[in-house]
Amino acid sequence: MDLSGLDPETLRLMVQMQLDDLHALGETASQKGKGRAGEKSDFALAIEGYRDELLRTSQLLADEAISKSITQAMRQDAAVIRALEAEEQRAASDREMAFQLSGTKNPYSSTVPRPATPALDGETLGRLEQLWISPDRAGTSGHAESSAWASSRKQEVSGENNKKKECVACNDAFFSFDMVNSNGCGHDYCRGCIKTLFQSSILDESLFPPRCCGNQLLLDSCRHLLPSALVGQFRAKKIELETPNRTYCHLPTCSTFVPPQAIKGNIATCPRCSARTCDVCKKAAHANSDCPEDPVTQELIRLAAAEGWQKCRSCLRFVELGHGCYHITCRCGAQFCYVCGEPWKNCSCPQWEENRLLDRANAIVGRNAGAARLPDWQRANLVEQERQNQIINHECRHERWKSRRGPQECDECHDELPNFIYECRQCRIMACRRCRFNRL
Repeated sequence: MDLSGLDPETLRLMVQMQLDDLHALGETASQKGKGRAGEKSDFALAIEGYRDELLRTSQLLADEAISKSITQAMRQDAAVIRALEAEEQRAASDREMAFQLSGTKNPYSSTVPRPATPALDGETLGRLEQLWISPDRAGTSGHAESSAWASSRKQEVSGENNKKKECVACNDAFFSFDMVNSNGCGHDYCRGCIKTLFQSSILDESLFPPRCCGNQLLLDSCRHLLPSALVGQFRAKKIELETPNRTYCHLPTCSTFVPPQAIKGNIATCPRCSARTCDVCKKAAHANSDCPEDPVTQELIRLAAAEGWQKCRSCLRFVELGHGCYHITCRCGAQFCYVCGEPWKNCSCPQWEENRLLDRANAIVGRNAGAARLPDWQRANLVEQERQNQIINHECRHERWKSRRGPQECDECHDELPNFIYECRQCRIMACRRCRFNRL
């Protein structure tokens, strides 16, 4: 039986009639019952279960009616309210000017500024309108749905605002009120995938801040889809990950991040265990003495010099160049020259090394099927073409992609993908789905 075309009043009447019938059945069963004292028969338990289901459906219909009423009222009255508020503000401004011209103080003026009334744009009203869809009829509830509705609900919901969109991460379709849009590139994320992305950004610094196609996903625009506990964890982690040259408690059993507010001079006091850590060498605080040279740190510096690593001057991490030009973008976001360590484009160092460039060009040409069987002169031409392409696109923004079938390795996270991988059409970097949308 299809109930989707019935109006809310008819549905509420049907629910109430069934409740009345159940009440009568319950009274009859209690009069004829022959079970043990204090025990309910299966028939009585079935009646109670069905009654609870009808009561939940009745409450659902009432909530839906309230949501629809509120949204209609806002849509009808929002323009009038804004006009009245603007008129009131103009009157207050005229009154203030009149008092100023007369040289008297306005007795009605207040030193406390009035909060601005937030504007109700079309997107906000659209989300409110989508609240009219009950979870059972929309098919998006995370709870068990009513069996009465499940047997009758439609999979498609009419209306322009209620069309499903595809999540760029999992490729499943969801209603727009259960998704968030990345404004820069227009991709949509479902509730589960945006939650996973924010959780991953807390655990993996290369995914922080959460972004899609290079455009940052702001917490305020995603907060309605995130659990409150995750929002609190993300805000706390945000302070840590945005702090350059971070200090952690020197005790291995603690290792808690020490925020800048807890650092006085060169002494960082752990907010968890109150241990004191030196902000310079990151070891235990030195009582009444300067920070000595840390032998472990000095050994790491000697190893970095021998291996040709470069240190980021923002977060003090060492970076190793695998391939490509000397333009380094650190995990902390700092950009610098791999040769001298200076901020990018503030030095006269060469932008690449010829041997690294040829190694990269050979690796790209070698991906193609049959590359090993090419004559030497033909392969040399392809390598030279790719070398020139790497020079042209050494600061590629990765805006155009294609897919390559077969097992491949991601150049960013080095994960092995068995079926296919994305390849940038400009710089030829290969990336998995997570790295393409959220890491690069």
